[in-house]
Amino acid sequence: MATIIINDETVEGKVGERLLNVARRHGAHIGFICDNAGTCQGCRCQVMSGAEHLSPPSEAERAWLPAERLAAGQRLACQAIIRGHGEVRVLSRAEELRRIVQGVLRPGQGERRLTNLSPLLATLGQQAGDQLALFPQNVFRTLRRVGLRRFAFPILDGKRLSRDVARVREHHH
Repeated sequence: MATIIINDETVEGKVGERLLNVARRHGAHIGFICDNAGTCQGCRCQVMSGAEHLSPPSEAERAWLPAERLAAGQRLACQAIIRGHGEVRVLSRAEELRRIVQGVLRPGQGERRLTNLSPLLATLGQQAGDQLALFPQNVFRTLRRVGLRRFAFPILDGKRLSRDVARVREHHH
């Protein structure tokens, strides 16, 4: 077993398991729609430590994430596979954005909403810039890899997606 810390919560993962599947099983806050196809980018996360215990970036990750983001530890949780026993610490993009938005909506003592808005705009701008910089080759590479049908209809099992969303909601309320 590997120790996986997702959004500051410690869970266990198995060697050979995808980070997204570990998160889903434990109700961790990682977004997704494409069910491990690497097409939606909802499961983007930052590997804070333990990257050596994960598989190298996949073709899907290289299509959607610029080389500098990959080098800085950004991964798609649906593509990152646990390859060794050890500790891996990740912060999901969904959780990062949730925390930033909370800082805007409910600033801490001595903080100002407008000041806290800057990191949100920077994060969203960076992500949009990344997509524009890689477009259209990322779309063509993904279409070639998964096909038009899988690309256009990423949700394979809507009931499973609903159960996963409910599990995350229950876990965080």
